[in-house]
Amino acid sequence: MRARYQPVYLPAMVARPDASSAAPRLLSISVLGAVLAGMVGGACATSDQMLEKQRRNDELEEGPSCYSGVSEDCYTGADGTAGRGACRLGQRTCENGAWGECSGQVVPSQDLCNNIDDDCDGVVDNGFEREGALCFRQGAEGVCRTQGRWRCSDDASSSTCDAPIVEPTAETCNGLDDDCDGQTDEDAVSADRITCTTGKAGVCLAGTNKCVQGKVRCIQDVQPGAEICNGLDDDCDNEIDEECAAPPS
Repeated sequence: MRARYQPVYLPAMVARPDASSAAPRLLSISVLGAVLAGMVGGACATSDQMLEKQRRNDELEEGPSCYSGVSEDCYTGADGTAGRGACRLGQRTCENGAWGECSGQVVPSQDLCNNIDDDCDGVVDNGFEREGALCFRQGAEGVCRTQGRWRCSDDASSSTCDAPIVEPTAETCNGLDDDCDGQTDEDAVSADRITCTTGKAGVCLAGTNKCVQGKVRCIQDVQPGAEICNGLDDDCDNEIDEECAAPPS
């Protein structure tokens, strides 16, 4: 606010140069200075008061951030994750017109193998096999490919299959791949047991032991055929060269 100045007129006696007018002249000048100083000082005081009043009005309009003792829900995690999986809201309390820390909240974290949705994306144990799901020993064949279930490690950093370890053994005739090479019952009959007799007549007598459907069977080497004159029982009827035909030349 600007100070307004009023014109001050010196008495006519100021124009008189005689000694008797000296005192009134000095008095009039002093009065003028006092009036001017008071007007300027009053203007400054009025401006400071207005600024202070404006500052107080601004504070009243804005108000404090909160009221002491009031509590409310709070959450600093990503939008849409609160209440999903492990994520939970927290509480904050107003102290001295300002909100305190958000206490008790659970925000998304890296997923672990613990049957919990740690990152709150709606999927449990991302990147891990599901706890309790069936599994087989990887890369194994035959009896070595055992079955188990996926289990989380003690530190929850990985998932492992608890299928038992089975070592390969010598192949036997049992319908299983004992030596874990992807073939069943191959070489199941030892060399000293290869030859056998079928109990049939003629050329049908000789046989070879083979593993058939998990059992060793003697399979005849030659099937019965037309009788020919060769000194053998070709039709396996326990008669030799009966009504035989001449052997082909």
